[in-house]
This record gives sequence, structure tokens and C-alpha cells, in this order.
Amino acid sequence: MKINFRKYYLYLFIILSTACVRSVTPPIQQGQPMLVVEGLVTTDSTPYTVKLSYSGKYISTVTLDTNQIFINDAKVVIKDDAGDSTTCNLASPGTYQSSNNSFIGTVGRSYTLLIYLSNGKTYISSVEKINPVPAIDSISVVYDSTYITDIRPTQFIVSVNVNDPASTQNYYRWTATAYVPRKSWGDSCNYPFPECGSPYSCTCFAECEQFTTSSEVNVLSDEFIRGKEFSQPAFYSPIYWFGKHFVEIKQYSLNEDIYAFWLQYLQQTNETGGILDPLPSSLLGNIHNTTDSNDVALGYFETSAVVTKRV
Repeated sequence: MKINFRKYYLYLFIILSTACVRSVTPPIQQGQPMLVVEGLVTTDSTPYTVKLSYSGKYISTVTLDTNQIFINDAKVVIKDDAGDSTTCNLASPGTYQSSNNSFIGTVGRSYTLLIYLSNGKTYISSVEKINPVPAIDSISVVYDSTYITDIRPTQFIVSVNVNDPASTQNYYRWTATAYVPRKSWGDSCNYPFPECGSPYSCTCFAECEQFTTSSEVNVLSDEFIRGKEFSQPAFYSPIYWFGKHFVEIKQYSLNEDIYAFWLQYLQQTNETGGILDPLPSSLLGNIHNTTDSNDVALGYFETSAVVTKRV
């Protein structure tokens, strides 16, 4: 008997294909919304800002319901260990600003954040002391000729040079802002042509200065450099056009617990999804419910001394 192998294999393929296909709908955890806090008290200028929101499911910036995410009806108070305090008033959705301009962070003083929610819950931060911050001795600038196509142009590497005190344990954080020269090329000053006009305050086919700010978290411990002079990159200033770059760098002191928080943040944001990466976890901060210590908010309340240097 002659067997039609072609038809046989076709039947076998159909059977195996239909037998191996299975529709699976995995369960998706829907956690309860958690309080998210971002607050900072410094020896720098006031007012101080505290941001409050709830965690929630993110789909896109278009569909995000900000009315449910941002907290606009809380009472926010910052107090120090000398008995002084300031309330923080709602300035924009989810953002509160201190109202007492004479309430200024002082080195050696300790500060606490209190949050009274409309649902009756009260949250309090750990007591955070403002430790002194060493001075920025100088700023050095190196030209980096590395060019990455379609990602970034060449740039200046702007570094701070600091003499770390040997007598104390120090933790650092840096932020930077700059105005960099830019040439507008577009023939339209409307969106979506940001290289011309807003937000650079520049007319078409003209030279202008673009405001830019550092977006990376930049922290350091002096564990291995205590008592030594060190240099730390604090800003990467992109080179778009000829002209001078005006850079301002702020150097902050950190408490050990806040330094650990930023390290955890960097660890999770730098993960690549490899099998050897640790499992992600919530970025629990230093703020908890006054009646339930297990109810910990996401985020942090930070206090810092600040020194500023420009180049």
C-alpha cells in the first residue's frame, strides 16, 4: 500500500499545533495605593518643597489621572528641634511649599516632616540632622570628544575637586544646572520643533542659550577616600554650538540613611533585567504612619547643607 506521507505530515502538524496552543491569562497584582513623598530642607534658599502623591497603575502620561494620583488636601508641617516650625501650603497639584521664610535650615539642627491626610492618617519622618558639607575647592573641565550618533553630541565633563575631611564620615550628592550655547535651525518656532524657539527663548536662525539641568542621581561615600582630595564628575555639558557654557553646581551633605536610599534607587534603575539581577523592591523611605510602623511611605525626607560654585 502506498502511503501519502505529505498528507500524513500535514495532519500531524495540525494536531500538534492545536494541541500545544493554550491561552493563559496571568493574574496581575493590584496593590493598595501607597503614599509617595519627596521633601527637602537645606541651608540654601527657601521656600522648601514637599511633594505628595499616591502610587498607582501607570499606562501613559496621556491617560494618567492626576486627580487621583496627586494629594491636594493634606496638611504639611516641617519642624525643628528648637521648637520652630512652618506649614507648607499647596502651590500646585501635589506640591506644597513652606510659608515661613524665616524658617531656614541650619547645620547641626534636626528636622521632622509631618503629613496629615484627609483620611485621618498621619505620617511622620525620622528625625534628620543637617550635617556640614565640605567646600568645593575648584572645578575642572575636560573636553570629551566621544560622539554617539543620534544620542548625544560631544561634551564638557565638569568635575568638582574636594578635600574630604578625615575627622568625619561624609556622604555627598551633586546637582547641576547650566546655560549652553545653541543655534536654532528650524523654519518654524512651534512644536514639534523644540530646537527653535520655546523652551530656549530663541528666535529662528539665531544663537541662543539653552537652560539644561542634570537628571542623574549623583552620590558618593568617602568610605575609601576619607581625608583625601578627590575629583568627581558633576555635570556633562553638551556642545551644540560655539560659545561659553555657564554651569552652577550644588554639593549637598547626606545622612547615611538617605545615602542608602539613593543607592537602592540607583541599583534598581540601572538593572538590565538579567537573571542575576536582584528582584526589584519598593523604595521605602524614612516616613511612616504614626499608628502603624509597618505602613511606610515611598520616597524620602532629606536634610542637607549646601555649597554652590559656578564656572
